Amino acid sequence: MEDRKRPGGPDDSAPPAKRQAVTVNGTRSHPDADLPSKDDIEAFQKDAILRQMREYKREKATIESHLVEMETRSQYHDDHLRTIDLWFDQLVDEIKVLSGENLPAPEQDGPARSIPATLFLEDSENLRKHLAGRKDKILAALSGLFAKFPPSSPEVTGLQQQISKLLASEKEHICELQRVVTEKEQMSDRLVTATHRYMIAEKKIDRLKSLQVQKLESQAMASSAPSKEETPSGSNGVEPVNGVASGAPTEEVETARDQAIAEAAKRREHVEQLEAENKKLTDEVSALNVKLASPSDDDYAKTELFKAIKAQHEDVIKRINNLEATNIQLREEAQKYQAERTAYRIKIDDEARATVSESEGAVVQAETNLTRIRNARDDLLAKNNLLEQSRKDSTMSQEQTRELMSACESRIAALESECERLRLQVSEQDATEGSSDLESLSPDQLRNKVRTLEKQSQLLSNELPAMEAAWKRAQAVAGKKIAEIATWEENIVRCNADKVKADQKFFAAMKAKELLQSQLKALREQASKGTEVVAQLKEADSLSRSLVDKLEKQTAEMRAQMDDLAVQHRQLQQKTNESAIATEGHVSQIAELKKIVETKDVTCLAAKKAQREAEVERDKMAAQIDGLDKQVDHWKQKSQGNQSESVQLMEGMLQCQICKSTIKDTVIKTCGHVFCDHCVQDRLTNRSRKCPNCGKAFGNNDTMRIHL
Repeated sequence: MEDRKRPGGPDDSAPPAKRQAVTVNGTRSHPDADLPSKDDIEAFQKDAILRQMREYKREKATIESHLVEMETRSQYHDDHLRTIDLWFDQLVDEIKVLSGENLPAPEQDGPARSIPATLFLEDSENLRKHLAGRKDKILAALSGLFAKFPPSSPEVTGLQQQISKLLASEKEHICELQRVVTEKEQMSDRLVTATHRYMIAEKKIDRLKSLQVQKLESQAMASSAPSKEETPSGSNGVEPVNGVASGAPTEEVETARDQAIAEAAKRREHVEQLEAENKKLTDEVSALNVKLASPSDDDYAKTELFKAIKAQHEDVIKRINNLEATNIQLREEAQKYQAERTAYRIKIDDEARATVSESEGAVVQAETNLTRIRNARDDLLAKNNLLEQSRKDSTMSQEQTRELMSACESRIAALESECERLRLQVSEQDATEGSSDLESLSPDQLRNKVRTLEKQSQLLSNELPAMEAAWKRAQAVAGKKIAEIATWEENIVRCNADKVKADQKFFAAMKAKELLQSQLKALREQASKGTEVVAQLKEADSLSRSLVDKLEKQTAEMRAQMDDLAVQHRQLQQKTNESAIATEGHVSQIAELKKIVETKDVTCLAAKKAQREAEVERDKMAAQIDGLDKQVDHWKQKSQGNQSESVQLMEGMLQCQICKSTIKDTVIKTCGHVFCDHCVQDRLTNRSRKCPNCGKAFGNNDTMRIHL
């Protein structure tokens, strides 16, 4: 069924399919009803098909050129991306190697570190080609970063350069490996496509090898021979409908087909060999990928960096051995000093505890004495203030009393003079009551009266200064009293305000006292808890000291064991050094053998290629010889044949027009055309239920067997 199905697309390598003669409207013409213009129409159609095929070929060539160009660009871009990834990985590795954990600030006076040359891979042509346009930007961006790295020692710089070179070579190998893997995948896809085409060609070859197909082709060639002779010369040598010439060209086609079959078989053998080699190489690539992803200790041991580190390690081991001998002595001294320090620390702790307890008792006693002294001082200060205030008040009252006494004395003197004046007035009044007016008085009386008046005026003049002095003193005492009263009133107001403030302070002090009492209670509770914790800590300290003593003993034992292990390690290290020297000799031998094998592989590949080409040529020549033998046999049989044209014509009329090998024995009722039963059943099974001649449809019940 699959061999009889229509192919999915055009195939240039397959033989041309047979075409039935049809008219312009697509209906199949009757053999006896051919028009004179049939050959011209057929030639025109073939010419159009040929021109269309040439157009397809031109388009195919253009598309192939575009495909090649796109593959080149794709390969370039893939290389570009791999190179960029490689460069960024190398940049990250450089930063990791140089920075480590911390990156200190650069020194102002020290030389700045430049960008490592390995970042530009001077030995790699691909990187220069892909990153040449971005070099300035990369330099500007990375110069500031690498300038922050402090300069390292020459040994560290050398090791960093070696690590950078190894990482760069590793990244380059990874890039090359990725490219090879990509090419391998592309070649695998091409191999799958070629295998598919080969299988299709093999199916077509099997179809051509079929006896029924050969019979059909031979009948078609036999039937096309007379029609070719009857074709007019105006057809310009157009090929027949089935695309196969008669006679010798058919044998040439058979020879070419056999030659192609032999070449395909040999190519198949070569493809199988290449698949085996490809599988082997794939396994090797996978092993190399695994080895590259996780290098073994031997791979690390073969590097120059490992050898340098190994030499440095040996020097360090020697230094460590010398330091261990010194360390043992220092450890013994340290143990002795540690024991002395522990005993002295215990003694100091006991003395400090005793001193602290004594100091705490003295401090408590001093605080109680201080409180008692402060209370006595406050009482004495209060009494002293009261006595001082009473003394000041008594002094002021004495001064005021003296002033009042002086004022009273002056007042008494004034009153005495006033009394004397009044006595005189009374005596004068008594003397002058009976006398008449002044006009009736005698001069002696007037003189006496003048004298009395003068005495009174004198007494008044004497009385006035005393009264004035008493008045002034009384006024001064009254002013002082008024001022004192005013100051007392102010003091009273101030004292009331101070009393209010003192009351507020007293209440605040009482609140603060309550808070302090609560805090003191909490602190006492904390102190009690702290004493308990201190007791627990003392117990834990004693336990930890015992544990420390035990651990010190264990560490001493472990150090002795470590010394024994160090001796064993040095012995093993010596053995490894000897084995490393032996491995270096083996590595050099392996490198020489690898070079020899590479040269042998090149010559072997060239010989295999020449052998394959020779085998292909041999099979082609063998197939060509077989084709020539078949042509010779065909021409011999043709020369010996003596059948007449009439017999051939009768046989052609009796034979089926489709297969050209079976007698007609089945008629189609709808149109009356006769074919063989095998061809009719094939059309029914293939669902091509139309008459091959006229194109009318028919079914299973529209056929009938006939007997000739």
